[in-house]
Amino acid sequence: MTTDSQATTALVGNGPVTLVLPPDASMVRVGRLTASSVASLTNMSIDAINDIKIAVSEMITLLIESGQRSNVTLRFEATASSFVVEASTPAASFDLGRNDLALATAVLDAVCDSNEIAFHDDRILVRCVKANEAVSASSGPVVSPNRI
Repeated sequence: MTTDSQATTALVGNGPVTLVLPPDASMVRVGRLTASSVASLTNMSIDAINDIKIAVSEMITLLIESGQRSNVTLRFEATASSFVVEASTPAASFDLGRNDLALATAVLDAVCDSNEIAFHDDRILVRCVKANEAVSASSGPVVSPNRI
């Protein structure tokens, strides 16, 4: 029988999982399902996995709406202490001061322990980190700057 810590260690040892999606809103569910499947291989709580799914929905939607209608690349990686989702798509430009970006940022602030939206090398990049509460609980409380 595999313990939760063995499952997390095995996933960490295997490296990241990458998913490339066409820029179609119906593909958001594929991204959410992949994120929850990969996260469920760790010892993360159901609530944390649901937060990851919400974040992935926001990330994909933002990239489809803001990019050049090119593929969206997602990268999922579990570490011993967190689950990281990175998403990107090509874009000619990206205005980080857009008003409609405020809602996506608010959602990511609510469900991620840390997040970042950036434009670099003609790509829009979105990153979300969700702490592994099971690991955090064993080492003491974790205070997130987004949750104060």
